[in-house]
Amino acid sequence: MAADPFPFLAALDLPPGWVEAGDRFMASGGTVMILGGTDSGKSTLSRYLIYRAYVAGEPVGLIDLDLGQSHVGPPAALGLAAFPPHFPGDDPLFPEELYFIGQTSPVAAVLEVVVGARVLADAALARGLTRLVVNTSGLISGGAALRLKRAQAELLRPTLLVAVERGDELTPLLRAVGEVAPLVRLPVSPRAVARSPEVRRLYREERFRDYFRAARELILPFGGVQLRGNFFGEGRRLNRRERQEWAGRLGVPVLTGEISPQRLLLLLSAAPEPEALRNCPPLQFITWPALDNRLVGLLDGRHRTLALGIVLPHPWEARCWRILTPLSPERAAEVRFLTLGRLRLTPEGRELGPAAGH
Repeated sequence: MAADPFPFLAALDLPPGWVEAGDRFMASGGTVMILGGTDSGKSTLSRYLIYRAYVAGEPVGLIDLDLGQSHVGPPAALGLAAFPPHFPGDDPLFPEELYFIGQTSPVAAVLEVVVGARVLADAALARGLTRLVVNTSGLISGGAALRLKRAQAELLRPTLLVAVERGDELTPLLRAVGEVAPLVRLPVSPRAVARSPEVRRLYREERFRDYFRAARELILPFGGVQLRGNFFGEGRRLNRRERQEWAGRLGVPVLTGEISPQRLLLLLSAAPEPEALRNCPPLQFITWPALDNRLVGLLDGRHRTLALGIVLPHPWEARCWRILTPLSPERAAEVRFLTLGRLRLTPEGRELGPAAGH
């Protein structure tokens, strides 16, 4: 007997409402946007809708906007997967497109997540995927959640909204999103299981570990890439005289720095003594050792995410970045931007504590 090509269906609890949502998705075409809290079954419903389109012979894309518990790509990035070539039930680590965010919560990255959603939707259209399933994050309450979901709905313009909720918990969110599309409200499946923070952390660790399993070291000369993130890339680069002046005031070498009307940002070889900071105007600094094990996004000249990477410890004097990444060395010349994430990881995917800085 042939193996079931879609094994995820065997464990699927298929309420009548899900069948109705699938029928409406197939009839409406376009984009369905799925809203719901943590552990509400959004990802399972997404798989089901992908399955419905796939078996009907309709190419379909899945955009996963859940940074922490993503089923498309590694954590800390948004992902787009196309079906085919993937099969319903697949959770591809290396999907067709990624959009690097650099953290596992959208709260402090609402703008980036909204932009990423639109970028991935445009990438899907460029690939001929006019039918899309958008699985959003489990953030459903608070000001950040309302701004995030409202902006995503306005930019993605879904043809169908599906809300998976316990009771009427999504009512404030749906009111904020507005009547952008016909709405289907579904109860959470009885099979939905709440996962503890530890289980969720272990899931992220496994996804990171598998993503970096076959990674290799990539050398990127300083002159070939521009550093972004942690406010880098927002101001004028300090010249040598300015760096020397600040080194004299702080008592530690200033490796590089940027100044803008909003801030002065310095990359230092080590943290200065507290007394040196008392006599200085407000500034922000990051030490070079604090970049060790930092999760980064490798972007090309069009700001497209090529891959994720981890900064390997190395001396500043090498004048290069040593990055552990699955991106092949043959594509190193495509990297134009190195975007710093907030996470620090071991190559095995274990999350480390926050980086030191000021």
